[in-house]
Amino acid sequence: MGTAGLEHIMWQLLVLGGQMTKNQYEGRQPYNGTMLRNHDRLRKVLTEASISIDIDAKLSPVTTKFVADEAAPDRQGRILDGADVVTQIRNRLVHPKGAQETVYRLDGLTTEVWLMTRHYLVLLILNSLGYCGPYRDLRQTRGWVGDVAAVPWV
Repeated sequence: MGTAGLEHIMWQLLVLGGQMTKNQYEGRQPYNGTMLRNHDRLRKVLTEASISIDIDAKLSPVTTKFVADEAAPDRQGRILDGADVVTQIRNRLVHPKGAQETVYRLDGLTTEVWLMTRHYLVLLILNSLGYCGPYRDLRQTRGWVGDVAAVPWV
């Protein structure tokens, strides 16, 4: 459900906001010379909002292991960021083609990616509202209620 919210915000920012056409958004026409995929669009809106796409190994140790596994030459052969992970795990769950075993093979991966998705969604909503106060990082499952930080765009 969180990715549906992300997709809605991406549509609002990129298409309704006039940054790209519907065909560019849907990957039917190039945007700045590149055919965009969902992870490219997510990375774009997160970066524009100053939201880090790095994966914090302390908050997401299982996701960090998944990223390391996927960097192997016999897998994807590249380092994935948060935008890649959120969209790939979503796609493997929604459109299973035998690749879902990598999602369930690592105990806790779906939980960490859900927390990351929720973190991105909340920050993008706060950014769209112009919020500049403190927030609690929703990737954290432990801590005190007062454990807050400034939003990343301040």
